Amino acid sequence: MSHLQKIGLLNREGMKSFNAGKLDDAMFQLIQADHIAQDMKSPLHKAKIRNNMGLVHQVLGNVSEAIVCFRLAEKYVVEGAGSGNKLYETVTRNRTRLVQSTEARAA
Repeated sequence: MSHLQKIGLLNREGMKSFNAGKLDDAMFQLIQADHIAQDMKSPLHKAKIRNNMGLVHQVLGNVSEAIVCFRLAEKYVVEGAGSGNKLYETVTRNRTRLVQSTEARAA
């Protein structure tokens, strides 16, 4: 199996675990995918994985970690494809919603 296939498999399995409520499994799988993406120096894969890690952190209540993941994902998308694309919009929307909901709870 190629590195690219491993990233895809781990990312998909991580999100299946996330959707099944197995958050520790999800984070483990996403971290494994992230390590491979880092080794490959693949900014768009790093962006997708970091976005998904942000979603897991958000559900776990780790707001600061989630925001960091979303910001890194935005950075990686811009590095790989610029800001005028669907992935950038998705990541930015995820970060913005989290920040707004956190601010609303604090008010």
